[in-house]
Amino acid sequence: MPTPIETVKAFSAAISEDNGKVAIRRWFTPTTIWINEGVSKTTGIDEAIAFLERPGRSPEIAAVHFDMLAIAANGNKVLTERLDRFVRADGSEIAAIRLMGIFEVEGQHIVEWRDYADTNAGAKIAKKP
Repeated sequence: MPTPIETVKAFSAAISEDNGKVAIRRWFTPTTIWINEGVSKTTGIDEAIAFLERPGRSPEIAAVHFDMLAIAANGNKVLTERLDRFVRADGSEIAAIRLMGIFEVEGQHIVEWRDYADTNAGAKIAKKP
């Protein structure tokens, strides 16, 4: 069985596939809580995917890539410092946000994921043409 860090690294590597839906379907559970502090909270796979497909999301965002800057674990909790890069279909970058996240892992699944970032940075992405 993979360690919690290995699970989070695998999830993070897959997050760019199909706008994150591949990773969510593989590593979330029906009760996984995903919180983007100050922005959103979802419970389960269907709500998480609905958030990714929400109206008003910039249509230019083809994928998000997680650049892992630091990662550490304390038991089943994995702390990450990341640079999340939002890119167009041609691979050009729309914006990048530096953030901290914490994942709680049970077995091979993520049962809770919380991200903390400057919410003003997200607003800037939404306004980019």
